[in-house]
This record gives sequence, structure tokens and C-alpha cells, in this order.
Amino acid sequence: MLAHLVRFAVGLLAAALAVFWRILTLMGWAQWVVPFIVFIIGSAIAEWLFRKLATPEMIRADLEDRVRNPPL
Repeated sequence: MLAHLVRFAVGLLAAALAVFWRILTLMGWAQWVVPFIVFIIGSAIAEWLFRKLATPEMIRADLEDRVRNPPL
């Protein structure tokens, strides 16, 4: 459960940081590119932390859930 919470929190933090940079600080092309890169890096860090904290059974259950319920 902790691994899922950490993944969610890091993903939420990355999204908030990307929106912050998009709205408040950057101008021009960087206004779109930097938030996208921040979100991608944040998602990768969230998945890495999940893999470090989760048990093998939890990882297997997560993968099974992704296979049974693919994103639309």
C-alpha cells in the first residue's frame, strides 16, 4: 500500500510542478517543452520508487491489473 501511495504522491508532485512551470515562469517554446519533460521524469521516478518499495506480489498484481484494464 505504501508503494502505491508513494507512486501517487510523486506523480501528483510532478504534475503540480509541471503546471506551475507552465503557468508562472516560462515563456515561448519552453512553456510547453519543460513541463512535458518534468512530467515524464516525474512519472519515471514514481515508477522506479514503486518498483523499489513494492513486493513481488504487489508488482505482479499491478501488472495484471494493467493488462485486464488497459487505458482507453
